[in-house]
Amino acid sequence: MKRLLPLIFCGLLLSACAARQPQPLGVTFVPVSGDFIAKDGTRLTLNQVLDLARDADYVLIGEGHKNVCDHAVQQEILRALASGPNPPALGLEMVADDRQGVLDAFFAGKLTVDDLEQRLDWTERWGYTFELYRGLFQIARQHKLPVAGLNAPPQIVRKVSREGLDSLTDEERGMIPAHIIRQPAEQEGFLKEIMFRHEGRDTTDPAQVERFFLVQSLWDTQMATRAVWARRTWKRPVVVMAGSGHVDFGWGVALRLNTLDYGAKVLAVTPWRGVEGFEPGAADAFFYCPNTYVSRMGMTLEENRDGLRVVEVQRGSRADQAGLRPGDLLVAARGRALHSLDDLHVAGTRAYKDNAALTVTVVREKEKLTIDLGKLGEGR
Repeated sequence: MKRLLPLIFCGLLLSACAARQPQPLGVTFVPVSGDFIAKDGTRLTLNQVLDLARDADYVLIGEGHKNVCDHAVQQEILRALASGPNPPALGLEMVADDRQGVLDAFFAGKLTVDDLEQRLDWTERWGYTFELYRGLFQIARQHKLPVAGLNAPPQIVRKVSREGLDSLTDEERGMIPAHIIRQPAEQEGFLKEIMFRHEGRDTTDPAQVERFFLVQSLWDTQMATRAVWARRTWKRPVVVMAGSGHVDFGWGVALRLNTLDYGAKVLAVTPWRGVEGFEPGAADAFFYCPNTYVSRMGMTLEENRDGLRVVEVQRGSRADQAGLRPGDLLVAARGRALHSLDDLHVAGTRAYKDNAALTVTVVREKEKLTIDLGKLGEGR
């Protein structure tokens, strides 16, 4: 029996080892916010990113619209390209082409950066704070970069979303591309996931799904059409700033550019959040920026592998008064587990609809605490 014990023990060890096969190596280092990453997961420097962009006709840089780190990296790349031997034009998803006259006046020096928020109807049309984008316009002014509005007029997009293309008048139809290049089949599952997150959308309704797909294709075709116009008008490469969904995997703007400007070189650079697996096929280069959310309650949250971490609390804010502290890990909201910012958004939406307080469970130095943030939409 004594001789069998080592054999049994070795067998158990071998079983354990067999069950713990190493996962494929993704990113080869622990990045910090703003680090660049190559397709093979190794570290990139900014100069190496610029080398990749040197011969590109279009450089697509993705963003999460609220992510401060994303905007900082976009500005870092644009500033470096603008300082190089072949300064680009700047194309913005955030501005529709019917405001091109405002951008042209800015390029001509007739408007200042401070004039743009009002003249572009920024808050009403785009919605995300202008301050996140101010740096792009400052770089454009400093380096005399022309700026192109890439998007379709919002009233056209809303009408297509509600009623389809057939609802447009001849005049309205003339404000968008004559031929809309539809999404590739491999993108449809991803688009349905996005649609599912939109309140009031029914992914089982074929008509709704078709209109949702159509709007996405309209956006991507419109932005590509305008980027081609910008390249041909100003005889410069074009840096396109757009949401990551329009950049990743070459499904969005890049697909349309490859059709409309055949043979042009397109470089895609997009954020990697570090939570899910690294997918090298998503872009030509990456930058690490974890998902962050700056709440009106006065707290900044960061999404990481552990969950939602409180990285900053504004003194005297609602979050401060409720008892949240930097370093707290949010693990549940109203009794439901939290794994992502989307989970917190869903919990907050339900609390608002129920006219109930948003209570969160946090882990602080191995202790679990319940914190009442009160009813959403109410002051404190």
